[in-house]
Amino acid sequence: MALNSVDDQYDGCTEEMADLVMTEYLEKELNSSAEFKMAWQEAENNTSAPEDDLTENHLIAFYVYTDKEIYREFNNAVRGEKENYKNMTYPWYSLHFLLTEAIQLLKKTQQGCKSTYRGTDVEFDRDVLNAEVRFGSFTSSSLNRTVAEAFGNVFCFEIYTCEGAEVANYSKFPDEDEVLIPPYETFKVSAVRNRTDQNDLWCETVFTLESSGKISDLNCKLFNSGNHVAGFSVLLILTSFCKMFTC
Repeated sequence: MALNSVDDQYDGCTEEMADLVMTEYLEKELNSSAEFKMAWQEAENNTSAPEDDLTENHLIAFYVYTDKEIYREFNNAVRGEKENYKNMTYPWYSLHFLLTEAIQLLKKTQQGCKSTYRGTDVEFDRDVLNAEVRFGSFTSSSLNRTVAEAFGNVFCFEIYTCEGAEVANYSKFPDEDEVLIPPYETFKVSAVRNRTDQNDLWCETVFTLESSGKISDLNCKLFNSGNHVAGFSVLLILTSFCKMFTC
């Protein structure tokens, strides 16, 4: 269940975190990583005028996230560096916040839930029917199943997300019809289908995930050490399922 996820949703501290990012973290983190700085500068030269209540930095963050040089390192840190986040040694405070806030702002104009697809070539535990799970990272999915199949057709997901936002207009790869799912969204596994039982299945195994809520154990952690979202115990339902979301 991605127990070590950096899952802050900044509920109640958005303005404080925005100020911290703009006055401290962004400049510090850009100067600490040549790759991040280069990706940020490229994004500055390729983003359009802000829309949908987003700022230029939000657009840059989306573009940087979809840069393959940044994607894996950043998401590994989101998925597993909870302690570093709490200990003030996390290297991605600014990008994490800007992506989270941008997704939340887009959700205000993109009302309703979305059916999306995610394809992988990574093998996962199949014994998860009816379990509650989460990806624990910023997770890319697509409105177009054909796009998802291009990323893998071994273990795949049909996702009904109520927290994810369409970001194709701001992506480095707009043709991917991307919907970006935040790390704090939880899902119930409502079906697990296998090609051995259904010959025309689009992947060898397909997990159907239905949005079930949110868990943000680190909510506003930088500002209130006692402010934990109720329900963290739910994370312990199926610890072994964490392996499912390490791709």
